[in-house]
Amino acid sequence: MFDTAIERKALTRLTLALVAVSCAGILGICGPAIKLPVLAVIAVFFLTLGVSFIRGTEGLYLVIFAMLFSPEISSGAATGRASGEGGGEVALRLEDLIMVAVVIGWMLRSAYMGRRFGIMQNSVNPAIWAYMGISIVATLLGVLAGSVRHPLAAFFNNLKYFEYFLLYFMILAHVRDKTTIVHMIWALLIVFGLAMVYGYTQLGGGRVCAPFDKEPNTFGGYIILLMCLAGGIALTDKRTRIRVIMVFLLVFSVLPLLFTLSRVSYLAIIVALLAFLAVSHHRVLIGAVAVGLVSVILLGLPLFPEPVRNRVTNTFRQEAEFHEKIGPVDFDASTSARIYSYRQALRRCVNRPFFGYGVTGTGFMDAQYPRVLAETGFIGLAAFLLIFWRLLVQVRRVFHGAGDPFLRGAAMGFFCGIIAMLGHGIGANSFIIIRIAEPFWLLAGLILLIPNVEEPVPATTD
Repeated sequence: MFDTAIERKALTRLTLALVAVSCAGILGICGPAIKLPVLAVIAVFFLTLGVSFIRGTEGLYLVIFAMLFSPEISSGAATGRASGEGGGEVALRLEDLIMVAVVIGWMLRSAYMGRRFGIMQNSVNPAIWAYMGISIVATLLGVLAGSVRHPLAAFFNNLKYFEYFLLYFMILAHVRDKTTIVHMIWALLIVFGLAMVYGYTQLGGGRVCAPFDKEPNTFGGYIILLMCLAGGIALTDKRTRIRVIMVFLLVFSVLPLLFTLSRVSYLAIIVALLAFLAVSHHRVLIGAVAVGLVSVILLGLPLFPEPVRNRVTNTFRQEAEFHEKIGPVDFDASTSARIYSYRQALRRCVNRPFFGYGVTGTGFMDAQYPRVLAETGFIGLAAFLLIFWRLLVQVRRVFHGAGDPFLRGAAMGFFCGIIAMLGHGIGANSFIIIRIAEPFWLLAGLILLIPNVEEPVPATTD
């Protein structure tokens, strides 16, 4: 019998060889018939599969970097748009394929190594499973009732939503040490810094968006989530080097955030400051920042760049093409579209109050809560909100009990980030869009694992 280590080394080399041969074979057979970008996608898929199988958890770093820097690729299947309006193609990103490759690689590695890691249990998991089940039931009922006109589109959209939860469960199942958690948080912050550099390259050329994206609201939500993470660490970790890096990231991200011209993101940053004010011991510092921010907005608005100033002041401007009113107050077309979404959702839920119209069963709604209500009814909305209530409770326990100041700060920052994203969801599909949802659920998994990788300490608020 060969030594186990020798056998594993030989199998690793054999796997690499098989991956290389498979890539070469597919590229050789399909190369003349398909375009170069498709060949690149295939190569990335098999490369990621090999890395995940050989290096295990390290494959997740590829997912982290792909979250912001992966282009959109088309499936070529006419299955209806994500909004549920008309026909179109299911939109996939390179990151989706990387996720699939990481999952397959981990499954093969776990089978080979004989490991049977279970998902760490917490009170959030049952709420997620309940929401997933309700979403499926609502969609099936929508197909039977005829409101879901493109069942294949509904299937892929549900699959897309569940992909975020899969990432969360993957973290809970495979990360088992404190070092990995710290390194992944740093990886998220590095990607955040790179994304801000990309944001600066767009200043002066219109609204700032994420790489390979055209939706500034999404980028604004992502910036706020990562600002909360950096802010929490800066408030709790007393190491000068760490604080300098975090404060630099916070200051460096201000201009890209402003030039997203995303008013719901401006609202979310105020919500985030209020959350920090409630949970941190540094209330004087945070209060001073909040007062300063309000003073700058009220007194210094004329000093803001013209695009930012116009975006804020035009909120209450009536437009001829489309406008909604609340009492005597008129709103511009963009804000009116959000108000219209809420009114439409409330009108529609009268007819189907329990399970709604199914995923993709309604017209496009550019706000999280009316969309969930219209698609999955009051039962789905209740399950959706239960997820975040339980997540807030669990994360609060983590930052009260964590011993490592870096991880305690990350937990506090994520707690405030959850609240900020709930505010952001008032005017955006914050928990559906990949640029926000994937880093959010990856962070959720990492933060909830902290009690399992360190010894409990006396409770503290910072």
